[in-house]
Amino acid sequence: MQKNQHYLKCWEYFDCHKIECPAYHSDDHQCWLLSGTYCHDEIQGTWIEKMEVCINCHVYEKNNNNKDWKSTLSLISEQFNNFRKKIEDEHRNLMENQKKLQEFKITSSYLLKELDKKSHEVLVERENLEIKVKERTKELESLHTKLIQTSKIATIGRFSAGIAHEINNPLGAILNYARTLLANPEIKKQNRDYLELILKGLFRIESIVRQILSYSGYRKTDLQLSNINHIIKDAIDFIHYKQYEKEIKLKLALEKSLPSILLDSSQIQQVFINIINNAIDAMEQKGELKIETFYKNGMIVTNFKDKGKGIKKQDLGKIFDPFFTTKEVGKGTGLGLFICYNILQLYEGSIDINSKKGEGTEVIITFLVPEKK
Repeated sequence: MQKNQHYLKCWEYFDCHKIECPAYHSDDHQCWLLSGTYCHDEIQGTWIEKMEVCINCHVYEKNNNNKDWKSTLSLISEQFNNFRKKIEDEHRNLMENQKKLQEFKITSSYLLKELDKKSHEVLVERENLEIKVKERTKELESLHTKLIQTSKIATIGRFSAGIAHEINNPLGAILNYARTLLANPEIKKQNRDYLELILKGLFRIESIVRQILSYSGYRKTDLQLSNINHIIKDAIDFIHYKQYEKEIKLKLALEKSLPSILLDSSQIQQVFINIINNAIDAMEQKGELKIETFYKNGMIVTNFKDKGKGIKKQDLGKIFDPFFTTKEVGKGTGLGLFICYNILQLYEGSIDINSKKGEGTEVIITFLVPEKK
């Protein structure tokens, strides 16, 4: 650029001492074309960026002429092109970034949906697992209770059978003595009454001993393919007189297509007789007993439901114990359900009792049906 001494120098004109300014002590009077000058206490940019400041500057007005305009316009054109290129580059970068941002939004939206879906699946799986754990825990607790019950009953059974054997011999002798005394015609009436009461008590003891010994000798003996419905009907016929006396209404819902299973029908009949007897004893006159059978999941299910007086909650855990009874004194030995339980164990059967005081009792007996080979 042309350098003329008569031109104003901005650093002289403004008495500027900013030595870091590119125009400071410079002979170039066209300070407006220099980038990064310190004009008016601020760092300026290129000519295009500081044009408004420079046009209003006294140094610019004094130094600018036609020749300077050419160089100024040339620089403006160059800087404008550079500036335009910079804007275009920034615009292109902006568009690329917007595209990436849009792709990121789409990807993020998809990932969030997948995450939400997976979270829901995990939540459902967790809930299902919790349900399964609770069900399994309940099954294990039930199995543990049954194992304890089985062990307890087996131990008590062996113990009771041993005692029954020890009682049986002296009992027989006492019965014979009592009968002999009663056979004496010279015995006084009062003494005879006492002896008859003694004999009645001895017969009751004999009945209990016989039941205990009978239980201790239970084995699978006369095994035959039997139909549960037929056994139930035989049991009903056996105690029909009792049903008739109390005018019990009997409802039967027996599935006709029940498969036959291998068992000793006389033993299972004893089980059903005990259950039906208990139901009739628990009801008042004109009560109702419903007996139902059906096949489900490889099991034959028999259901006895009465509308009797029910069983107290605290007694439900003891009903299979020997000698425990909810009947009045003298009306039950407490061995019926104990014997039922142990007979069913021989055939991998089960017995469950649901009852509520004052609302009746439901007895559910199941038999496993072996798979056909």
